[in-house]
Amino acid sequence: MESVINQIKSKLPENLEGLLELAYNYWWSWNRRATKMWEKINPEHWKEHKNPVKLLLDTPEERLNELSKDDDFMNLYELVIDQFRHYMNPESTWCSTNYPKWEEPIIYLCMEYGISKSLPIYSGGLGILAGDHVKTASDLGLPFIAVGLLYKHGYFKQEIDKEGNQIEVFPEYDPKEMPIIPITNEEGEPLLIEVPIEDRIVYARAFEVNVGRVKLYLLDTDVSQNSNDDRAICDYLYNAEIDKRIKQEILLGIGGMRLLQALGIKPAVIHLNEGHPSFANFQRIAWYMEEGLSFLEALTLTRSTTIFTTHTPVPAGHDRFPIKEVEKRLSKFFEQLPKEDFLNLGREGDQFNMTLLSIRTSSYVNAVSKLHTKVTKEMWKDLWKNVPLDEIPVKGITNGVHTKTWLHNEIKKLIDRYIGRVWRDYAELEGLWYAVESIPNEELWEAHIRAKKEFIELIKRKIKERNKRLGIDEPIPNIDENALIIGFARRFATYKRATLILSDLERLKKILNDPEKPVYIIFGGKAHPMDKAGKEFLKRVYEISQMPEFKNKIIIFENYDMGSARAMVAGVDVWLNNPRRPLEASGTSGMKAGLNGVLNLSIYDGWWVEGYNGKNGWVIGEESVEAESEADDIRDAQSLYELLENEVIPTYYGNRTRWIYMMKESIKSIAPKFSTHRMLKEYMNNFYSKALANYILLHRDNFKATKEIANWKAKIFSSWENVSIEKVVTHDATGVEVVVDLNGLNPEDVKVEIYYGVKAEGYAIEKAYVIELKHPQNLGGTKWLYRYEGNALRNLGHPCWHYAVRIYPSHDKLPHKFLLGLVKWKGFFEF
Repeated sequence: MESVINQIKSKLPENLEGLLELAYNYWWSWNRRATKMWEKINPEHWKEHKNPVKLLLDTPEERLNELSKDDDFMNLYELVIDQFRHYMNPESTWCSTNYPKWEEPIIYLCMEYGISKSLPIYSGGLGILAGDHVKTASDLGLPFIAVGLLYKHGYFKQEIDKEGNQIEVFPEYDPKEMPIIPITNEEGEPLLIEVPIEDRIVYARAFEVNVGRVKLYLLDTDVSQNSNDDRAICDYLYNAEIDKRIKQEILLGIGGMRLLQALGIKPAVIHLNEGHPSFANFQRIAWYMEEGLSFLEALTLTRSTTIFTTHTPVPAGHDRFPIKEVEKRLSKFFEQLPKEDFLNLGREGDQFNMTLLSIRTSSYVNAVSKLHTKVTKEMWKDLWKNVPLDEIPVKGITNGVHTKTWLHNEIKKLIDRYIGRVWRDYAELEGLWYAVESIPNEELWEAHIRAKKEFIELIKRKIKERNKRLGIDEPIPNIDENALIIGFARRFATYKRATLILSDLERLKKILNDPEKPVYIIFGGKAHPMDKAGKEFLKRVYEISQMPEFKNKIIIFENYDMGSARAMVAGVDVWLNNPRRPLEASGTSGMKAGLNGVLNLSIYDGWWVEGYNGKNGWVIGEESVEAESEADDIRDAQSLYELLENEVIPTYYGNRTRWIYMMKESIKSIAPKFSTHRMLKEYMNNFYSKALANYILLHRDNFKATKEIANWKAKIFSSWENVSIEKVVTHDATGVEVVVDLNGLNPEDVKVEIYYGVKAEGYAIEKAYVIELKHPQNLGGTKWLYRYEGNALRNLGHPCWHYAVRIYPSHDKLPHKFLLGLVKWKGFFEF
């Protein structure tokens, strides 16, 4: 790699030396001028690879010398370098202004990252979200470090054969040609991380990726010190073999923590993005035990500083491994540790559940939309038995998108002109985006048409390449940029219902082939290699696209990736999304489309429950959050056709003013609310800052508070089974007397509350009121019998009101009151 850097350096003229540093920092990927500069060096090369390192390697020295004397190029270069220097060395950032004393690192771990097309270590939404998270952390100046894996073959490149079958192609990527830098030790040799797997040490090399101000570290086991089998651990993203998958997750979690240690980085706050990296907390617990803490003390400290984000509303989407397999792969790691205590953190019968491990070792758990929060609470409610759903400690932080990455250049130019460049630093401020109203209709429409033309050219190029590969001799479709174009692009999982719009082909034929109002549907997306049903959906779409009545009106193109996505989310008119509710946890592609003025036509699911305002798109089916089944497909298809026939197509062709009004409404309502700037600030204020406060407190004075809390927990666990509410007496319409047996606990160890309102199912009460009962009186005779008295704020004698009394452990240093998931009830009572 060093030779690659030297090779580029030797070719660069003195006045273009800044290109080298810029090529190895992904800041360029969200800077319009920087991408324009790279494109000017070699337009065809840039269009194909979007990789500045490979571009500089492949560009002849003569061309670089020529550019160094080109005044236009040099002016652009100097402007880009000046912007880059200013970005990397700001006078202040949002974080330094709002958290001026924060220095400890926030560590973010994820299985995949969608930073750019030139770093193919992502498969879809989770990775793209992680990439946007990292970029925004850079923008805001967070002390942020990300950790992941480097995959030799990435996910896969998709090809579609003549019959519509998906063919997975796994190219081998050369790290030397990627914008990543190998990490070396003091002797200049590759830094190798020792990771215990089974009965041996597996070695992993490390790479550094600069993403603006943030470092992303990647691990890979393809080194000569390993066996051939171990060298292949990182061959493929989401390897389907259980053996390789467990090893990948050990490498990410335990290896990731050991990499940070080797770099002298001491994690303060850990953010687990999905359950894949949660073995990181095994390593942290083990390290704290090496410092002399007990397992419970180490778990207490680890848990108090960990955030866990779950993205999956489908039970089958959570990694589960046979517990014997996990035990085998971690046998060397467990040699000096209480193995069963560790395994119990993820135990689910004879399975080891990575999500359970994440929840049980995290104090801050969040879902990724309001609706997904409700689904997540239902899914994992047994972890907090008898806790009302609305009090289960799972919060919602709705996903967002990195505005500077996903806003099309044509729209960016308009926003810069009519809003000003301030939106780049404050994308989440709603007031800024009201200025979208000032954009002249014709200018917005012209910018949109230019984006459509760019996307149409991409489609043509992809079809031309496929036809050449397969030996197909037929004309490339001539798509009219003035026609209505509907886009559907996502993973071909069956619950996303790619074929819903194909339910009634006779009706669809009339919709698409009206000579006065033509409509195109563009499909993109991959099916997981092991998802046979998803592949069948893809094949069905392709087969229909080849029917004479749909030929060149329904188009499916290959290998949908970040490059395709950036063109598509701005280059269609309507973004179609029709999953079976509530299986879309959030969804961010619709946010990206809406940001560009593309109108969403979506099921009322995921983020659209919060995003739809009646003026910025349409809802397919009902505005309901109730779960759907296969039986609802017909109803939703009917609604989709009716919306197309009666709303979407007539508005597009018959009322351009109304359409552009909706485009502006889409931009101004979606851009700020669904920005990762808003999302990251919520993580900072609600989670990261609290976890850091815990870190500081629990490390102080030789872990004094950690030991205090752990001792308290041990006391609670030993006594709780026989704690009971002995008696509840109501004296009048509001007065309540409660007698409890604390079984060795002290009154300050618990809280006793009256919980009342209109009774619903189970322990749920609609619009519940909670009153803490204070001033316990020891009843004598037995040391642990106490009486509590209190008054409700409402008349408990009302015929519609019900109430219960509850008791639960309480400690002022717990992150939330139901962290332990322990609560006992007496009631419900009614008059």
